[in-house]
Amino acid sequence: MAGLKKKAWKLLSEVIRREAANPDGTVQCYTCWNNWHWKQHIQAGHAIPGRNGAVLLDEDVIRPQCVQCNIWMRGNYPFFTTRLIKEKGMEWWESKLLSAKQVKKWTRGELEAKCEEYRTRLAALGP
Repeated sequence: MAGLKKKAWKLLSEVIRREAANPDGTVQCYTCWNNWHWKQHIQAGHAIPGRNGAVLLDEDVIRPQCVQCNIWMRGNYPFFTTRLIKEKGMEWWESKLLSAKQVKKWTRGELEAKCEEYRTRLAALGP
């Protein structure tokens, strides 16, 4: 099951980065606003650390981030969370924090469906 979860995450990461890209493939980091090509220096970062089952595939809290912000600045959470709260509201954020504490045990069927959804979205973006 861990392999399937890893596969779903890999597909979702590409979806997040490619859907945010402009026609030439450039993506703006959500937290520092620097621009990079979606294949280089851009990752899919989580606003809530831990990447547990409840957070791992929650697109509401995943945004494109440069390697500097996502890895070296450990998510650049002050900017990440402030921006999300401005966009979605404090009540939304508090509910996300609560739901992130829930244990999510993915079934094989759920993960396979997620993988299929992500493949479909990637196919719609073209090569």
